[in-house]
Amino acid sequence: MPALVYVSYPRREGAKFDMEYYLNTHMKIVEKHWTPYGMQDWVVSQFDEGDASGMNVQAIMTWDSVQAFEKAIEANIPEVMEDVKHYSPEVMPVRWYAQVKAKG
Repeated sequence: MPALVYVSYPRREGAKFDMEYYLNTHMKIVEKHWTPYGMQDWVVSQFDEGDASGMNVQAIMTWDSVQAFEKAIEANIPEVMEDVKHYSPEVMPVRWYAQVKAKG
């Protein structure tokens, strides 16, 4: 079964998030480096300011498996990891993942 990977950026007072850069540059870098490891697709959402989750932005990526995602992370590709400073200099992402058990 595939895996879902969640990369979330918490909302912080005064913190900047460059959505244009994130969508048009960073996600292209992610696709370039992580698709060969088994990333199938992604979606990015932005939460309303008053949302109870406390999150600002979240990317959800579908992977072939949890193991495929772990291999991509183990590769520690600098272009992916070091790019965060260009769109979210004050807030580092929170990341978690889960194996899909069913899909409708």
